[in-house]
Amino acid sequence: MKKRLNADVQKPKMVKHFYKTILAEGFEGASIAKVAKRMKIHPSLILHYFGNKENLTLALVDFVIDEYNSLLKNFKSQDLAPEDRLTRLLEAIWSREYYEKINVAGSFAVLAVSFRNEKIHGKIKDLYRMFKKFLVREFRYLIDNRVICANDPEHVAEIIMTMIEGSRHFRAFIIDDERDDDQVRRYNQDMIRAARFFLKGHMAS
Repeated sequence: MKKRLNADVQKPKMVKHFYKTILAEGFEGASIAKVAKRMKIHPSLILHYFGNKENLTLALVDFVIDEYNSLLKNFKSQDLAPEDRLTRLLEAIWSREYYEKINVAGSFAVLAVSFRNEKIHGKIKDLYRMFKKFLVREFRYLIDNRVICANDPEHVAEIIMTMIEGSRHFRAFIIDDERDDDQVRRYNQDMIRAARFFLKGHMAS
């Protein structure tokens, strides 16, 4: 029991330090030895729990999935009028909380590795499936209540996901200072307007 409890404490710490090491060193430079040095432990302890860097990376993707899953579960809109529900949805997915949940540099690093590793690629697909399922549910409700103009919520979800992820990654290159709240707010409002324009004018062929 004590051994299990120790693993439950140590493994999340190792994953979080691995993530911090990726941000500091890049994925290729984030060796188990460097993670161990950051934690002031012996590398063999990380190997004991994860075996290799691939398993540590898979655990990191699971951590990201859990983080975003908690965001989606905490999204509350059932008490709102349909039009307000759309506003709440767009403001949530173009918010600082969503953007800053996982550092973009860390996302780039893991995404790059996913194209060379089928297991990691599969985990990231699971993350996007989860997000798509959430959006499909919301868009189906909005379509049924004639708030948005479409008849295929899955297709709409895929396009909005493309806008979200594209704007999230591109933002890192056009926002001069992420600490400038006014600049960030203007950017997010522009994206919300663009998404609303698409959703209101999208006609299924």
